[in-house]
Amino acid sequence: MAQYGGFGGFGGFGGFGGFGGFGGGTNFTGLGGFLGRQDPGGYDAATTLGLQSVAEGLRHLTEAGASPTDQELPFSNPANLSGLATWVRGSLYVSEFLAGVSAQPHDATESEAAKVGLSFDGKSCLILHRPDQSLLREQCSYVADYATLRAERTAEITSQLGFPTAYFAMILGLHSAQNAKTFELITATQVAAAHAAMIVKSHLAVRRPDQIDARLMPMIPTPGHGSFPSAHATESYAVLTVLEALLKDWNCLSDGDERIDVMRALAERIAVNRTVAGVHYPIDSWAGATLGRIVGTIVLNRCGLIKDITAMDYAPASHDFFDEDFRDPTIATARGLAPTGETHHLPSTPTFKWLWEHASDEAQKV
Repeated sequence: MAQYGGFGGFGGFGGFGGFGGFGGGTNFTGLGGFLGRQDPGGYDAATTLGLQSVAEGLRHLTEAGASPTDQELPFSNPANLSGLATWVRGSLYVSEFLAGVSAQPHDATESEAAKVGLSFDGKSCLILHRPDQSLLREQCSYVADYATLRAERTAEITSQLGFPTAYFAMILGLHSAQNAKTFELITATQVAAAHAAMIVKSHLAVRRPDQIDARLMPMIPTPGHGSFPSAHATESYAVLTVLEALLKDWNCLSDGDERIDVMRALAERIAVNRTVAGVHYPIDSWAGATLGRIVGTIVLNRCGLIKDITAMDYAPASHDFFDEDFRDPTIATARGLAPTGETHHLPSTPTFKWLWEHASDEAQKV
């Protein structure tokens, strides 16, 4: 991912098809594409002075002490959400998602590598084992081989530095005027996934490929955070998980299954592009895809859908990343990824549930 910066003070966010702030621009974890969306800002100096003079000139025509409305907004009610600026709802999505997140780091022992567990509402959902230096050196050979694809994938790689929303929109035929809440759901999922990835990255503290092997000179700036897991893989697989459920909920596209297959291939390609660029090992994609699938399922639970959250354990071994292997339980287990035996469900939250209901209603516009 590109540079990060909390909640404030950043401009230059690209629009998405005229619906500003979704997908384009730099990828900031805090609010992502939500940052500043529908914030009115200020008027130009002339308009500000004009409004002042008009207010002073016409105020005598108004009744002193009169109120435009005596009707109060409902207290603590999701019905109020539609009247909020998008960036405010974005803040609420982040707050609701992070409220239940906790990380449990475990230092290395004589028999086991260091690892970190990620829990939601106190329920353990993922354990990631830290790769050792010898494994990272082995993985560098994959990174070197993938560099041959850089020329043909330059446009993809550079345009995916931020959230690659446009690529998913292309596959589903989404339009900003018709699918505003679907875009909002995508962005909420991406931001949740980015935060989850940063939490575990900070504990695992795995060096990037170019810091392990001097031959691996990235074609993009090396991000200022750990390599494992890949946040891009986390985000793309989280979005894939949510959109797959949304597409089935819509049930209005005769070729929906084919589009899901294409989205799976896209999620894999987004993840692999980071290895092509020279900033991630294939094991980063294994870990990120696993975390992304869990985050996506948690988002669906928060939206009010009852979906099994299968807790996973990943002890990386030196293998390349392919979506087909990732989805095959037998192959995945042989690659070090296996279920822990725990399955969870989490309660819905008001803001996510409201968002799902509105995105679901957009089926009639597809």
